[in-house]
Amino acid sequence: CHIANTGFYVSDGEKGALLDALYADGMDGDPVASAALNERMETASGEFSTIKLVFTSHVHEDHMKAKPVLRHLRANLNAKGIMPKQAKIFMKAGGVGRENGRIHYEGVKLGEVRELEGYAFPLSPYGLSHGAGNEDISNIDIKMTVAGKNIMHVGDMYGEQLIKSKIKVDYLILPFWYMSSPERVDYINSIFEAKHIIPTHFALDHSEWMQSMGGLKFVRKRTYAAMDNLIQLDQEMMCIPLK
Repeated sequence: CHIANTGFYVSDGEKGALLDALYADGMDGDPVASAALNERMETASGEFSTIKLVFTSHVHEDHMKAKPVLRHLRANLNAKGIMPKQAKIFMKAGGVGRENGRIHYEGVKLGEVRELEGYAFPLSPYGLSHGAGNEDISNIDIKMTVAGKNIMHVGDMYGEQLIKSKIKVDYLILPFWYMSSPERVDYINSIFEAKHIIPTHFALDHSEWMQSMGGLKFVRKRTYAAMDNLIQLDQEMMCIPLK
């Protein structure tokens, strides 16, 4: 299920995960979840009462903020967090306490892949680059198995990556800019073998960034026409069955 921006909720019907979804009012120019949805996520209410994993790809405020993450972890003692080591200082500033024992600060290097044990879902973090000009930002992605399907969230991956072998995945959550040209589409197909791709990270139409590309309507139309395996999942709590 889509939350907002790059935020997603996934579930096998018994337990769930929040991916880059806990950032409250986010960053100017980017969409955010409604107040009601943010409250349910942060208080671990409703469908979010069974969350077992809170994943954060990197420390930008359109992907995470410490206090919303901490509010969920305090309301949900069964949840664990995974985030880059770089997030430690932000969590400390946010007032992290006993919750720190349930947070794994991952230091995966660019091009590296690991397997993590002790989580409700099989998990593999990958080291991916945020892109040129953001070398100081640690960006990790997560490949997880939910209801027998592999889901991969790449955060803000940009440009060429140190991927040693083609990655097979059922659902790839990928920034829309990789669908902006045939060359970029070819590159994605060269490093991923994805059954389905979910484009994400569309900004608000009035943002300077989106207007510089012709507006949100144009960007969406171009994006969804770029490949034949794309899934449109870009409205609040729009959901698809994993199959």
